[in-house]
Amino acid sequence: MRDVIGTLSGAFALMQRITVASAQPVAPAGKTVNVVPAAKAGMAAPGAKAEPARPELAADIHEEIAHVEATVRLLNGATHTGNLVITHYRPVGPGPFPVVVFSHGRTPTTRHEPVRWRMPVLARYWVRRGFAVMVPTRIGYGETGQTVDPEASGACATANFRPVLENMTAQIARTVEFARTLPWIDAKRVVLTGASYGGFATIAATAHQIPGVVGAVNFVGGLGGNAQHRPGSPCQAQGVAAIAAELGAKSRVPMLWLYADNDTYWGKEWPRRWFNAFTGAGGRAQLASFPVVGEEGHKLMSGGFALWRPVVDQFVGSLGFPVPAAAPQLGASGFAEVHDVAKVPHVKPAVRTEAYAKFLAADVPRAFALAPSGAWA
Repeated sequence: MRDVIGTLSGAFALMQRITVASAQPVAPAGKTVNVVPAAKAGMAAPGAKAEPARPELAADIHEEIAHVEATVRLLNGATHTGNLVITHYRPVGPGPFPVVVFSHGRTPTTRHEPVRWRMPVLARYWVRRGFAVMVPTRIGYGETGQTVDPEASGACATANFRPVLENMTAQIARTVEFARTLPWIDAKRVVLTGASYGGFATIAATAHQIPGVVGAVNFVGGLGGNAQHRPGSPCQAQGVAAIAAELGAKSRVPMLWLYADNDTYWGKEWPRRWFNAFTGAGGRAQLASFPVVGEEGHKLMSGGFALWRPVVDQFVGSLGFPVPAAAPQLGASGFAEVHDVAKVPHVKPAVRTEAYAKFLAADVPRAFALAPSGAWA
């Protein structure tokens, strides 16, 4: 079989560490906080009271934290300068690496959670493809930025989303500006991406000609949704369509939009109307829609990886970036094609249909090990 598959005398276990979100010490503006090994976290000088140990940062993808200043304009017209917390990751080596900027969604009632947006699983997807990753925690979120809410849009009937988009776009641009200061960044190759509010912010950012941006991916982007009180009927949806048209007339980079039909925040039809408004005005985008993703289509990014990965891989390839593949030294055995589940030897039928199916859906690098005894991992 092709891909990474081997017949071994004994099965071995494969483990993947997923690091949980953690609060980290604040650095001066524009400075980077380096990784603190777990063994040293919480250690105190003799006689001092020890602080609780903090979870280890993702050292395998060089997770670090930077703090930069950014200025936003509030709904009442006042300006506010605050702390933009940027979690960033990079591959092994000196670079320069192309960079992905990920914009998170909105949690209006729990803006303090998480204390810092990290997205380590998504970061690994991009780092494995040779990208550095920037994940800004916008002003108004996390443990340091809740003194104001720059993304408040007012009552549903009179919601004003333009200042919201201006603020999010300004912080995306500020993140790209920060990335350009890092010696291992290729500032001429920037891909913007985001989910929910961050997805629509990504659309807006493509209309502002941020230097170096070559493409963008929008996961379930929208504005004004409320799955509990207005499922499928976001606030000012027609007004959002008008905004999409305005953005499409100014956007100049290719985009990929991804949605699921069972998204209770926007419903099935509004994303299509927004897409049509954007492309009808001149925006360059392709739409990928999926019928059903779990119980909530708004969780497409986290719950539909096997669905969107090949679509995003293809889009990234169209931008000129290499698509990941098995290591070249692992040549084809000629035994069977990797997707031919029926040809998997030694194991029980249930292993073929369940465990091996999970292997096929997994991200690369991946491996499936089995033994003549029927043991597998």
